[in-house]
Amino acid sequence: MAAPVWTASLVLLAAACGDNLARPDAAPAVDAPMVDTPPDADPLATLAGTGLCSDRACMQINPGIREYAPRASFWDDMATKRRWIYLPPGTKIDTSDMEHWVFPVGTKIWKEFTRDTTRVETRLIMKTLPDDEAPGAWFYATYQWNATEDGTMSVTDGVRNANGTQHDIPSTSDCRACHERLRPSRVLGFEAIQLDRDAAANLLDLQDLIDADLLTVKPTGASPYFPLPGTTVDTDALIYFHANCGHCHNPSSDVHDVTPVDLRLRTSMLGTVAMTPTYKTTVDHDTSLTYMENGVNYTKVIASHDPDHSAVIGRMSSMMQLAFMPNVAVESVDPAGQTALLAWINSLP
Repeated sequence: MAAPVWTASLVLLAAACGDNLARPDAAPAVDAPMVDTPPDADPLATLAGTGLCSDRACMQINPGIREYAPRASFWDDMATKRRWIYLPPGTKIDTSDMEHWVFPVGTKIWKEFTRDTTRVETRLIMKTLPDDEAPGAWFYATYQWNATEDGTMSVTDGVRNANGTQHDIPSTSDCRACHERLRPSRVLGFEAIQLDRDAAANLLDLQDLIDADLLTVKPTGASPYFPLPGTTVDTDALIYFHANCGHCHNPSSDVHDVTPVDLRLRTSMLGTVAMTPTYKTTVDHDTSLTYMENGVNYTKVIASHDPDHSAVIGRMSSMMQLAFMPNVAVESVDPAGQTALLAWINSLP
C-alpha cells in the first residue's frame, strides 16, 4: 500500500473553461527551444503552466501532486504511461455514489505517454466548474514534447506518428469522445474498482485516500473493498473490459443507445461473475448491429466457448477501420488483452 501522505499546497495557476488555448498566430515548432512565458500569454499553452512540475523537463513533480496507477490500463499501442492527480487543499472527492465519483473544482489529472523510450505527450484534464454537466466544466489539453524533451506545446488537432514514433497524439475531440461518455465524472481510471489494490509505496491507492480522509463516504470493511468475482481468468477479462471498453459501453453513454452492452463494473454488482453487467449483457446475447468479416457472420456478442463466433473478438481483431475496437487512439491489437478474453470465452460453459 502506498504511504498515506498527501502534501497540500500547490496553488492553482489558472482556470480555463474550454479547450481553445490562446496562441500567437505563428506558434514555434514543437522542437524549438522553450522560453519564459510572457505575462500576457496563456499559462496553459504549455505543460509548464499547468503546475505539474517545477522544471520544464518535468523531472521534479510539484508538492501536493500524487502519482497513481490503476489496476488495469487502457491499451495504447505499447506506450508506457505515468499518471498524477492534484486535489485542491481542503477538498474531498464526493463518493456518495461509489460508482461515479464527483471531483472538486480545481482537480487536475495528468497522463504521460512514452513510446520506444521517447517521451511523446502529456495530457491534462482539469475540472473548472462545480456542475459536471455544465459546458466547459472539464478542460482537456494535450502537450507534445519537443525533440530534446525539455519543453512542450499544446496541440489540439492531434499528431500522427508523433516525434518519429508510431504513437498518435489524439485531438481534443478524440479526448472528449472517450471522457464525455462516462458521466458524470469524466475521469477514467481514478475510481473505486481501479484503485482498490495494494499499490507500490510511491503510488496512491484507495486505502491511501481513505486514510487521508479524502473521500466523503468511505467503503466499509477492509482492503480489498471490492474484490472481483470468479477465477483469475474471470477477473482478468472483467477488468480488461472495464478499463478498455467500459468508458463508452455503459448506460450513461450515447453508444449504449445503439449497442446496449454494459462493460463497466459496479461495486454493488460483484457477488458473482453472472451478476456483473459485463456477463449479463454479453454472454450468449445477440448483437444489435449486423457484423460480418472474413466470411464469419457474428450474431452473438459473446458465444460461450466459441471465440471464433464472438463479436467482441471479431471486432478486437478486425482489419476494418469502422469495425475495429477500441476505435479511438488505438491502431493495433492488444495481444495480452486478446489472450485474456479468449481464455475467458473458452472457459464459459
